[in-house]
Amino acid sequence: MNFFIRTKLRSNSLHSDTSNSHHYNEAGPVTFDPLLDLPYNYFPSIKYPPLNEPQRAMLEKLRDYISSIMLNYDHEYYPNEKGFLTDATLRRHLTARKWDYESSKTTLESTIRWRRDYRPDQIDIEYIKPKAETGKMYFNGFDKQGRPIWIIRPRCQNSKDEDRQTKHIIFCLERGICLMPPSLDTIAIIVDFKDAACANSPSIATCKRFLNILGNHYPERLGVAFVVNAPWFFFATFKMISPFMEPETKSKIKFAHPHNNDKDDKNQGEKNTKDQQEHGEEGQKEDTVNNVEWVHLKHYISLDMLETELGGSHHFSFDVEHYFSLLLSRTGTPHLTR
Repeated sequence: MNFFIRTKLRSNSLHSDTSNSHHYNEAGPVTFDPLLDLPYNYFPSIKYPPLNEPQRAMLEKLRDYISSIMLNYDHEYYPNEKGFLTDATLRRHLTARKWDYESSKTTLESTIRWRRDYRPDQIDIEYIKPKAETGKMYFNGFDKQGRPIWIIRPRCQNSKDEDRQTKHIIFCLERGICLMPPSLDTIAIIVDFKDAACANSPSIATCKRFLNILGNHYPERLGVAFVVNAPWFFFATFKMISPFMEPETKSKIKFAHPHNNDKDDKNQGEKNTKDQQEHGEEGQKEDTVNNVEWVHLKHYISLDMLETELGGSHHFSFDVEHYFSLLLSRTGTPHLTR
């Protein structure tokens, strides 16, 4: 039976009995509750250094300009736009454009007009739910700095519908922002390639579209991204999309050893050699990627905030209806403005 059909049947079979939020299997109790509440013991880093006088003047200038192009107060979308256009938003755009006023003004104005047309904070949940039912992307846990963890599993890709896929990505970004504590404005991403086939790997077009959305409309929202269980064919894709990445974005991508086992350092090196022998040029791509930092997830995420499949102690199983019920209760219906 096809994996995705099997997953859907399994998910649907759970809807009637997830009210107690826990089940058991041979490995112990399983929970369907994602970790959406911030732990008490997180240590946020300083968001931004204090502004100097020229930066304060530029922020004020940009604020005055944006105020002049905002929707009229009686427009139905005015509260959403006003809630979005905070000084923090303006500062993120200025920071992303290295405090180039004209560039920041252009990109922010483009984002404002995009949000008016696209309404990313009002995406119909029922429209994107078919994309979510396999558990291919969802939030679960926080890293040690308090950043919400966005888990992405390419093996669970379930359609080629680009419009739904794009809206699903944007929906997740908007909800991730709602999960952020007031002291932070970035998220952590884990892309787990376990059991992913080449056909599951995101296309170049999909990767470029994601980078475009993230860079242009959600600048400075990525805190860190971990790639786990990366197969040899991923590195070819990574090499092709690298030229489209800003250096700051590329520096935030880390390759994580699976299962948080310190012996993986040695094992990974042996695997790299084997990949090079088996796949020739494609296998060697990993040597280039090895110049990017290899890390252990446990150094960034407490084990109780990390799923067992990723080497943690949170024995989680995804159920789409239960997940959305908890996510909406935590982030608002239809949306909490931040």
